[in-house]
Amino acid sequence: ALAMGAAYLVTGSVNQACIESGTSDAARRMLCQAGQADTAMAPAGDMFEMGVTVQVLKRGTMFAMRAAKLYEIFKTNAGLHTIPAADRENLEKNIFKDTLENVWASTREFFLRRDPSQVERADRDPKHLMALVFRWYLGLSPRWAVAGDPTRTVDYQIWCGPAMGAFNEWAKGSFFEQQANRRVVDVAHNLLFGAAVTGRAAALRAQGIPLPQQVTQTPPLPADHIASYIQ
Repeated sequence: ALAMGAAYLVTGSVNQACIESGTSDAARRMLCQAGQADTAMAPAGDMFEMGVTVQVLKRGTMFAMRAAKLYEIFKTNAGLHTIPAADRENLEKNIFKDTLENVWASTREFFLRRDPSQVERADRDPKHLMALVFRWYLGLSPRWAVAGDPTRTVDYQIWCGPAMGAFNEWAKGSFFEQQANRRVVDVAHNLLFGAAVTGRAAALRAQGIPLPQQVTQTPPLPADHIASYIQ
């Protein structure tokens, strides 16, 4: 990206594991343990009915599987009243941990304050009512992660890509392996330093200069080490 003229870089997943992020310690621990294959696609809360998906952390949480189950039930039923008894029991016992009637009551109260037209439509369309009830779970799951709710750990919705796993592999055995040592500025400096080393190595190779592999490897370095290189 820098070689192509990028003025700056924006990182996402790796910043969530840093201590300055607004999420909980519990969510950060889960991110620090993630591998590159520990992500999954799950229905997006704001575009649930359209089947749009987002990438989330899979390891340590059942959110992706449960959200997919909600979408499957939504597609195959006309409303809450047509959901098979076994599915309804699973929803109330394992996912919502409350009756569908109670969830709709709290959802209805929320939309009466925020957007009454949604309630009016739900009163006419049972399928839209079902979608609003299911979006209750999709909307609260990221809040449970941010708050670190210990009763809802398996329902945490944590947006995450494979870059998090790649970072964890790179950080293994270094000071970055410990969650408490992940500071956003140190992470940014390491990524930029690594990009600079990679760029210079590429320029030398383009001129026919052979370089051993270890020269281009850039393990995580403390901030003072990087500062000494810059100076």
